[in-house]
Amino acid sequence: MDVRTSRPQDAAATVDEPGAHGPGFGLVLMLCAQFLVMLDASIVTVAIPDIQRQLGFAPADVQTVIAAYNTAFGGALILCGRMGDLLGRRRIFLIGMVAFAVTSLVCGLAQSAVMLVVGRVLQGFSAALIAPTALSLITTSTKEGPQRVKAMSQFGMATVVGFISGLVLSGVLVRTWGWQSVFYVAVPVGILVAVLTPMFIRPARRVPHQIDVVGAILITVGVAAIVAAPAQGVAAGWTSSRFLVPLIVGIGLLAIFVWFESRQPEPLVRLGLFGSRTLRAANVVSVFSGVSSGSAYLLTTLFLQEVAGYTPLQAGLIVAPVGLLNILFGFVLPRLITRLGLRASITIATVSAGALIALVASQVSASRNVLTFALALLPMGMAFMATTVTSTLAATQGVANQEQGLAAGIRQTSFQLGIAVGVAVLVPIASSRVIGLGAPIGSAAYAHALAGGIQLALLILAALVVAAGLVALNGVRRPSAPSP
Repeated sequence: MDVRTSRPQDAAATVDEPGAHGPGFGLVLMLCAQFLVMLDASIVTVAIPDIQRQLGFAPADVQTVIAAYNTAFGGALILCGRMGDLLGRRRIFLIGMVAFAVTSLVCGLAQSAVMLVVGRVLQGFSAALIAPTALSLITTSTKEGPQRVKAMSQFGMATVVGFISGLVLSGVLVRTWGWQSVFYVAVPVGILVAVLTPMFIRPARRVPHQIDVVGAILITVGVAAIVAAPAQGVAAGWTSSRFLVPLIVGIGLLAIFVWFESRQPEPLVRLGLFGSRTLRAANVVSVFSGVSSGSAYLLTTLFLQEVAGYTPLQAGLIVAPVGLLNILFGFVLPRLITRLGLRASITIATVSAGALIALVASQVSASRNVLTFALALLPMGMAFMATTVTSTLAATQGVANQEQGLAAGIRQTSFQLGIAVGVAVLVPIASSRVIGLGAPIGSAAYAHALAGGIQLALLILAALVVAAGLVALNGVRRPSAPSP
């Protein structure tokens, strides 16, 4: 395997190799890990009402169960990706998988609100150890070109199918075995992947590195504060101190981080990496990919349950064909990307995603046949997957092996930030027309108002995603040599 270097001090470093001739079964393990992380990102949502009743959460505080995970996960991604680069990706991945299984068990065994929130924070950090190292293990074991395109398509398949599986399985698990089961499901899978990983992924040779502790603290706390801010804006208002303080603190810490890193001989994050126009454009697309993926499916389930009157399980089953179709699409997508080229592929995928969101919005109505709405979800899901795959390819294109974990962490942080902002902004827009309406939930007036709000939120989302496609068209360039 050809190891490319980006700085003189990295010249002696090696990377973990899932296989001598490509990722092999190691790729399957990485896909399982990504599936598990995305499953956990969506599976808890349906369990929230039961968690609130049994653990005594106040109505205003129960969303902390989701926010705690998202904040820890989003805040630690860049740090954990870079830790994989410096300390060995297999080592960090294994620690993450074991920790994820243990913390999932802790969450399932929680007997109090405090214990569950603490468990969710630790679970989020564990997921941050897994996600960027899994992605960078794939990119460092595949050459840029058709081989990596195929692997990334499978990675995108695991991402979409994992997220949608969470929406489907959550209703079944909560109804059959209680809310604890949504956490227990990760335990055996995490342990199995951790046991198999040493058999199929070779460890890197250990090379001494000085860890930039101050930089690690600054970027982790700064990003975590920014990721947490939108949820506080929804809960307390966009002019409240609960929103403004973490936002200002996060921006301030990141500014200090940039200043500090520019003066370090061995920085945690090499700022020159951001000189790549393609990387910047890819991460803009990743932000809006997160906005669309997180918000569109949430708005979809909101429509199916609150307007159309389906149960959580029924709503999940209506969305399930999206995941099944994406499994098939994952085998076709690599050929399309290879034929069209990355720049055309990411632009077409992103613009198409925006247009298809608008199509889904056109089918949102309190009186419209839900079948047409469900059919419109199918191509939208394919466009989301194509956007995820192409933005990931662009975000890791031309990056040296020694910085692939960092690039993966930046890309996934962008995606996670998009989810946080999208849910925080678009869900309140969707609900705005029923606030103060006075109509009882389930009434025709309530359904009509909520359908109108969901439609408006989806149309705003569609416009934003199309704009991101234009950024990709202008910013993504052809592959070049690894950045110096």
